[in-house]
Amino acid sequence: MRHAYAMMRYTRGFSLVEMMVAVTIGLIILAAVSGIFVTSKSTYNTTDSLARLQENARFAVHYLQYPLRMAGYYGCLKDIRSVASTVNGTTFSTAALQIPIDALKPSEPKWYPSTSTALPTGTGWTYRSGTAAILIRTTDPSLNITIRELMPSTSRELKVTGVTGLSSGDIIMLADCSSADLLQLTAVQTPANHLQHNTGAGTTPGNFTAELQKQYDVGAKIIKFKSSTYFIATRTLDGVPVLMRQDNTDPAVELIEGVEDLQIRYGVDTDSDGVPNIYLKAGDAGLSTATDWTKVRAVRIGLLMRTLIGKEEYTNSETYLVLDKSITAPGDRHHRRVFNFTLQLRNLNGEVAL
Repeated sequence: MRHAYAMMRYTRGFSLVEMMVAVTIGLIILAAVSGIFVTSKSTYNTTDSLARLQENARFAVHYLQYPLRMAGYYGCLKDIRSVASTVNGTTFSTAALQIPIDALKPSEPKWYPSTSTALPTGTGWTYRSGTAAILIRTTDPSLNITIRELMPSTSRELKVTGVTGLSSGDIIMLADCSSADLLQLTAVQTPANHLQHNTGAGTTPGNFTAELQKQYDVGAKIIKFKSSTYFIATRTLDGVPVLMRQDNTDPAVELIEGVEDLQIRYGVDTDSDGVPNIYLKAGDAGLSTATDWTKVRAVRIGLLMRTLIGKEEYTNSETYLVLDKSITAPGDRHHRRVFNFTLQLRNLNGEVAL
């Protein structure tokens, strides 16, 4: 009996004080672990958002760099001024091809040097006011068609290696590195792979003559032109800023999300040594006429990127300098970064990048 009582004394359990101390310690440990988890999760989300911002910036730079390097590339022809045109009027003239870049001055907004250029329109987005836009003219790299037989005369149809990508009404250039002709196709014949360029065939603007400047031989290349407009828009659905592109007259498409601002300055060669001496905005004094734009040798681009997901308990009211434009964040929860790069326009100096 005495032994049982002794056992009960030593197995009676924890006191209330001991239980409270244990629970308190447990809660402290749980709170610490929860805090570490929340902090780690927040850090992970921030790091992931910034990584995506960086990745989007790399893609945006890529999408702008390649077409800018190709601006003014018209095959092996070294001087676009030597092109002879059979096309009526000035709707698609060689003069337009001599200016491979049109640029929007955001503050007006107005395009230079071609006043006929207009911003794309569409549904689901709106142009982001105050941001730059640029139109780039070059050749369509997807077209690889050449003459397969010597032309019997200067007005005869063109016998080519294929017709995929060509349609009646297309304005093309036929070039063999020594000369070139600008013409409009009036018929595309398959499977014969013949191209006709007649007059009075119901096309607009049409050809005023079918006579080319010479009989082109095997290997002469069919060149189709491409114009691409890059600009910043705000998506109507969620207000996300995006980099957009419109090819020719196709509907504009989204390229990269999170591009909040685009600014462009153009390097002008004022002393004809092939090196830009000053960087100007489109429409500035010294960069408003077609003659001014023939002196452009480089572009300097500034991008303001933002994260797609905002961070809780973070307010961004910082001021960012995109080239020489000061932009203050609107007090939202998005991180932002500025990316600048300068690019030489290698086809705008009289030489051709082969």
